[in-house]
Amino acid sequence: MTATGAWTPYTGDRYLDFPALEAWCDALVEAHPRWFEKQILDHTAHGRPLILITVGRREAPDQGAPDPRGDRPAFWLDAGTHAAEWAGIMASLYALSRWAEALASGDEALAGWLSSHTVYVMPCISVDGFQALHEGAPFMRSTLRPPTAGAVREGLEPADLDGDGVVRWMRWRDPAGPFVADEAAPGWVRPRRLGDDPEAACFVCPEGNFLAWDGHRWINAPLKYGLDLNRNFPAHWAPFGMFGQHGGPHPMSEAESRAVVEAFAARPRIGAGLTLHTFTGCLLTQPYRQDCPLKGDDVRLMRRMAEQAVAGTGYRVHSTYPEFAYDPDVNVVGVWSDSMSTVFGVPAYTFELWDPYGYCEVEHDQYRVAPAQAFIDPVPAMVSQMINRFQSIEAEIPTFAPWRPFDHPQLGPVEIGGLDHMRTIRNPPLCALPEECARAFSVIERLRGALPSVQPQVQVRQLTEDLRQIELVLENSGALKTSGLGHGAGLVGTPPVSARLIGEDVTVVQGAIAQGMDHLEGWLSGQLAGAGHGALPGLTGRGHRAVARWLVKGEGAVEIEWSGGRGGRGVIRVEG
Repeated sequence: MTATGAWTPYTGDRYLDFPALEAWCDALVEAHPRWFEKQILDHTAHGRPLILITVGRREAPDQGAPDPRGDRPAFWLDAGTHAAEWAGIMASLYALSRWAEALASGDEALAGWLSSHTVYVMPCISVDGFQALHEGAPFMRSTLRPPTAGAVREGLEPADLDGDGVVRWMRWRDPAGPFVADEAAPGWVRPRRLGDDPEAACFVCPEGNFLAWDGHRWINAPLKYGLDLNRNFPAHWAPFGMFGQHGGPHPMSEAESRAVVEAFAARPRIGAGLTLHTFTGCLLTQPYRQDCPLKGDDVRLMRRMAEQAVAGTGYRVHSTYPEFAYDPDVNVVGVWSDSMSTVFGVPAYTFELWDPYGYCEVEHDQYRVAPAQAFIDPVPAMVSQMINRFQSIEAEIPTFAPWRPFDHPQLGPVEIGGLDHMRTIRNPPLCALPEECARAFSVIERLRGALPSVQPQVQVRQLTEDLRQIELVLENSGALKTSGLGHGAGLVGTPPVSARLIGEDVTVVQGAIAQGMDHLEGWLSGQLAGAGHGALPGLTGRGHRAVARWLVKGEGAVEIEWSGGRGGRGVIRVEG
């Protein structure tokens, strides 16, 4: 798609659908070609592009210089693995916008950083599902992958019955109903208790129709689109089922997950990653499972970096296992951030934006300590307080609509109303979106600054008229190791720390022409030496510097090709 108008910054003032997102990205690249580039990694089953934005200084096309961005230490940012998690997608656009505005205003610090580093941004992964939801489809997790041929589906199929553009809730009275009116939140319902009047009981579910209805049973239909892309990635993939969702027939079975993994693997200088989701208001870190393959130092480092990244923002840090486990006996499999860490050896986090309970000033130990359990079995008083807050918000699309009569084609008289789930629980109401994007950006900025960053220094000593000693020192000044995590040092895809001397008019008389070196520590990983705190500090076994030496004969110029792992690579010319 070609941009049709001038680029304007994104401030979180609206939720864009996919055509608007694509046009915005096109306009961004057109307005700032020196710093931003758009690539299409692949197309979805419905023909929509999977967009990657590369951020970093490149030479003007007319200069004909090679593109150095792939040689620089890099940060990965993505969003929209789950189609309904719009706030993460908008936060990725907000980050791109803030960088573009800063560069346009002459921010020398950012320009300098993006001249020696690269950022890769994939604003939306589940493109088809994202757009379907904007067009009024009921809640879905990821893509429009249809059910397996021949699958039997009967029961409630959510749909927008009254045509207001939102799939809300439907209720009808019945003495067997599990809910009653909520005295603490007028207009809403609470779980029925022993002693409640059966005549006040009701059933509540998303508005919709019953498939293959026999006229008697009120049950949920299996999800039409049950694939969860965040169970389709390679880390510990296994057949999976929870909440009616699955991880696909095999790892990377979908165009979206393949595009993400292949793009990441093709950019080996990526040193840290962040994938944006909703909702909880927390940064999820390792371990993801009880039998985590990462060593203790890697888990500790990731926890420490996460806590520093969210400090002062109001976001919390949770270990995925056990704090964010829906079922401690069921391993979380096929997760993208876990794949970045365990398959590629890169510290990476799932960032759950938006805390609806916090926004509504609901406090409860259950939610703070074990948020996943609060989703499964919430305390009714928490829900009542949250509903009351959302009912008070005025919005163009009401966050809470009063119940109104509706003649259901199968059930007869029912009522439709209640929450707009997509703009209350799953994502912020529009009035809260700018602040959420701004808070998320502060975390993105801190993690971006943690990359390993290797600087080379060359010293030449003239020993005799035609004999020189050439010494290369590689120094990592970044927070992270040049292998990303310690786990990354043993993985084939992690670029090595090495140096190679090239010169046609010289002879190497001492020192291997190509020399491999250990990965270099970062200052954050260096804190974990000794007891890991200031009272009992210590040094690491490797250090943050590596040295290569050659004794060469001859007066000709030489070049040194160096690789600093995920801290970058380059070439230095040494004149004769």
